[in-house]
Amino acid sequence: MIRHTAFTLIELLIVVAIIGILAAIAVPNFMNAQIRAKVAHSQSEMRTYLNVQQQYLMDNNDIPGHYDGKEEHCPYINLGYLSGPLTDPFMEGRDELEYFKNHQGMYHSTHIREPASLAMENPHLYETWVRNGSGYLVFGEGPGSFGTWVYYDASNGIRSPGSIISVSIRGKGVPGGNLATRKCN
Repeated sequence: MIRHTAFTLIELLIVVAIIGILAAIAVPNFMNAQIRAKVAHSQSEMRTYLNVQQQYLMDNNDIPGHYDGKEEHCPYINLGYLSGPLTDPFMEGRDELEYFKNHQGMYHSTHIREPASLAMENPHLYETWVRNGSGYLVFGEGPGSFGTWVYYDASNGIRSPGSIISVSIRGKGVPGGNLATRKCN
């Protein structure tokens, strides 16, 4: 007599339950890994942007003034400091935002119009800004925030709102000046 062996229904249900539990653990970790990768990418490109500004300053004794979008990156691209504009990974697919239209999804260097407001919203960033000579702030968007001065802090959780901000140097260039010569190649 030939005996056929097979899994029982209970054994199959146990295996399906274990697979479901493992998937419930793995999927959120995968999503968090994507956010951590974007944060690391943004911080790395921010350091690159600050290094490019320092190199430009050493070569030209100034950095360009405050510009929006691609125009801000053009002097660096045209002179070979960058091969192309540095784009913020958190701005991908956000072209419906008015904020995106100004910056075109790129990192942005800006002066602070209201230092008192920054001091109230983010005292640590304000102190760093003053300590570094009250220069420009270079920022990119972090997860869950658009246009805020709240600094992204990973210790508050992966989905912590806030921008990825660094303190830069202030240029003497006049915003909007010589835009015709600043067209990207």
